[in-house]
Amino acid sequence: MAYRQQPVQDELETMAETELSRLKRQYRIMENDRATCVEDARLQLRNQQNRIDRLEYEKAELVLAIKTAKSKSFARKDTEMDEKLRCLLEKRAKYIDMIENEKRQIAELDEQIGKLSKEVGSLKSKVRSDTQLRDLAVRHSKMVFMLENRVEVATKRFNLVVAENAKLRAEIETLLKERAQFTIMWNKLIGQLNTGKQIINDLIEQATITFNQRDEELNKIQALRERGIRDLNSHTSEMCELKRTLDNEMKLQEFLGVKGQYREMADLNAKKEADRQAKREEKQNKIEAFTHILQTIKQFTGEQEIDKLTAHFVKQEEENFALFSYVNELNDELESLQLRMEQLTAAIDEARVQNVHHDQEQAETLEKITKQLEEQTALADTAEEDLTKCNDVMEKLLQGIDALFKSIGCDNSPILELLGDNTHVTMSNVMLYLGIIEKQITEMFHKIYWVDKATKPPQLRLDESRKPRLKVPALTRIVPTQPCALCVEEEQMQFVSEGLEAPLTRAEAMQKLRQRLEDDYAELLHNVSGCHLPAARKIMQRRYQ
Repeated sequence: MAYRQQPVQDELETMAETELSRLKRQYRIMENDRATCVEDARLQLRNQQNRIDRLEYEKAELVLAIKTAKSKSFARKDTEMDEKLRCLLEKRAKYIDMIENEKRQIAELDEQIGKLSKEVGSLKSKVRSDTQLRDLAVRHSKMVFMLENRVEVATKRFNLVVAENAKLRAEIETLLKERAQFTIMWNKLIGQLNTGKQIINDLIEQATITFNQRDEELNKIQALRERGIRDLNSHTSEMCELKRTLDNEMKLQEFLGVKGQYREMADLNAKKEADRQAKREEKQNKIEAFTHILQTIKQFTGEQEIDKLTAHFVKQEEENFALFSYVNELNDELESLQLRMEQLTAAIDEARVQNVHHDQEQAETLEKITKQLEEQTALADTAEEDLTKCNDVMEKLLQGIDALFKSIGCDNSPILELLGDNTHVTMSNVMLYLGIIEKQITEMFHKIYWVDKATKPPQLRLDESRKPRLKVPALTRIVPTQPCALCVEEEQMQFVSEGLEAPLTRAEAMQKLRQRLEDDYAELLHNVSGCHLPAARKIMQRRYQ
């Protein structure tokens, strides 16, 4: 037990020592930190004290400087210094502006000098010798001559092409008009053709519908015929059966009648025999008549068998009935076709009337066009005659110009290169000749004028007597001054109205002008210095300030 407690105490002592050493180390660190903080605080307090002392010293100096500056002598010096600084600043700004202007002028001059130097260099490079200039002039003259010839040839070709184009244009216009008329006629004929095709299609459709209806009716007739034959056969068999039954009944009745007779009567028997004989003769006559008719039919048809005759009769009857039906249908179709024909006839008559009207319009149009053509032809003939006269007059004028050119001794050497081979006066070179003639006549007038002036004494002009004898006074003498602007403005402001302004009529304007001319406006003729208005005094005060 004691052995176990000994290690525990050792551990506790070790832990206590460790804790004690840790606390001592922490205490030393804290002491060092406290000493450092105290030293820093002391240094900071010293610095702050030094700063406070320096600021106090500066404060004292500033207070002294302020007191000194507030004195009168320093205030006077400050004002003088301000004025000097202001003047110097103004001079500085002025000199800066002058320097900028000089710099701009120098830059502009440098730029102009550069441009001039470039132009001088280019001119020096372009300068040619006299020989080169002569060769160049000769080449230019040849080139001008060649180009003028080319221009003349091109002009002639152009004129030919223009004339040909005019002819082609006229022909094209004529063809276009004909094409327009052809198009109108073509469209009209196409419309008529379409109308005819539509009518034909309608007729075909109606015929198809009618044929289909005919087939349906024939089928119905055939069905009715077969039904009638069946009904006839059934009725015939029924009639035979009924006839057999009737015969049996008659025989039975006759038997019973004979059986029921108790006595015979001679008269009655004779009468019955006579009736029987009459009936027998009547039947015999009918048989003979029927036999005769049958023999006639056999002779007519050439057929001896009665069954074949009956079948042929039935067949013929059916054919007759079919023909009768067909005839009825044809009559209906004929009526419808007649109605359609009447409609078509009316349409044809209407179209014929329209064609006649159209032909009349075309004839009238053609007549108008013919008249216009005659008028235009007459105008063209007149214009051609006028052109011929003008050409004759121009030819005479050109001949007169040529004669005048030669008579006054003009020289055509300056324009020989322009004239070429043609030295006569033409419409293309008449202006050149007229220019030379005008120049020659002007020179002749000048010579005559100077000769007359040198040889003849001066003479009075015809209009010398028309000159005014009285001296016109100066305008300043008539009107010494202009009207005062202020007085005129005040007068104009007096006419301001508060209502709606409207322009004056002619009578009102004339009346106002007369009234204004009657009033005396001499009081307005004075300068601003002689005006009595307050605005004039203000102007004079501003002038003399």
